[in-house]
Amino acid sequence: MKIDSFKQVDTIILGAGISGLTLAHYLNKKNLDFLVVESQPKVGGNIISFEKSGFVCENGPNTVLLNKKSVVELIDEIGLKDKIIFPNDYNNKRFLLRKGKLIPIPQNFIEFIKTNLLSLTSKLRLIIEIFIPKHNRNVSVKSFFKKRFGNNFEEIFVEPFLTGIYAGETNKMSTKHVLNKIWNMEQKSGSIIIDSLKRKKKINKSRSFNFKNGLIDFVLAINKNISNKIILKSEVTSVKKIKKGYEIIINNNTKYHCKKLISTLPAFGLANIIFDEKISKNLKKINYCPIMVLHLGIEKSKIKENIDGFGVLTKRKDNQSFLGILFNSRIFPHVAPQGNDLLTVIIGGARQPQLIDQDVNKLKKTIINEIRKIISYDGKIIMENNFLWKNGIPQYDLDHDVLIGNISDFHKKNKNFYILGNYIKGISVSDCIQNAFELSKKL
Repeated sequence: MKIDSFKQVDTIILGAGISGLTLAHYLNKKNLDFLVVESQPKVGGNIISFEKSGFVCENGPNTVLLNKKSVVELIDEIGLKDKIIFPNDYNNKRFLLRKGKLIPIPQNFIEFIKTNLLSLTSKLRLIIEIFIPKHNRNVSVKSFFKKRFGNNFEEIFVEPFLTGIYAGETNKMSTKHVLNKIWNMEQKSGSIIIDSLKRKKKINKSRSFNFKNGLIDFVLAINKNISNKIILKSEVTSVKKIKKGYEIIINNNTKYHCKKLISTLPAFGLANIIFDEKISKNLKKINYCPIMVLHLGIEKSKIKENIDGFGVLTKRKDNQSFLGILFNSRIFPHVAPQGNDLLTVIIGGARQPQLIDQDVNKLKKTIINEIRKIISYDGKIIMENNFLWKNGIPQYDLDHDVLIGNISDFHKKNKNFYILGNYIKGISVSDCIQNAFELSKKL
């Protein structure tokens, strides 16, 4: 279809996920002319909260860390400061599995010495870390920790921890980008232990938070003042560079011209419409792990094991059909009806992508049986719900520096076209907010 007329707008933001909404919020504060284009019938992107049988569930992120000034300021500006719900004292307590039993992860030096998760030989091996030379190039997380602390430490602590965040494999993850603080500690002091001892001030652990109806309250509060600047059910079918900016075609029939263009689309989405073949090819290389989310509502009184904690993470050798379980209502009691518990089970990832293709009912039955044994549960399953992310969590592999370099080159060649997203500089909600805040200062 030929399109002769067009609409002019100064700035167009592609995508109304947390990155796009945050950026729009700050542009709106400056009274700038902008438009947000979203293909879905709702805003929020990966943040999907819903209520079922009195349980408040999240298909995407479950909590957000209050670890950046931009997050604190945004909450205040959208009027949610007094509506924040902080976790109870179990937030920092996490479990691992040992012979099918829940074992708390050590939270201090004394607990670490006493834990039976590591053998005496493995504990003594950690002391050698101060004598290990620092890396002269970026390596995988698995290689990094195997060299510095030994293979046993990596398998027992690092693998499950990062599986819980990225659902990926540590032998492919970039240490420099996945664990940037740890990487910098080694590069600065030559030893993680030495760098830790040098720090005079105690590092404060960032608090997570939630809201009454889940993280959707966060999204809707941001959206409230900018809803008139967002067009939904509008798929971008073409992006072209023109003399005075960029041309966007929506749903194959509506044309916009803009001076500034910001994409917050997932990598695979942008790759299909961007005019630069080189950046398109690199975006298509980004691996997204498939994830299934299973919510279970159970009877609290029928749980025999102590699950007062954030959740349990598994490693490959545990031979479980899931990556981890969040004990949601032990962290935020308001997400489950009184007398019940809400569990969120994470399944698939890079470790077990084949599980996603199994019969859902058979898979759920297997997982529920495994969980019953782990937490010694003999009660009913009051509520269950499952959701599949075919393209779940983007992976920061060893060639991530190449991607960042290519995006930087693209920005230089294409003035006022910015690429933003959780596949570049941090996958967390707080990372997305911070990156959007920093970009807003340039616009």
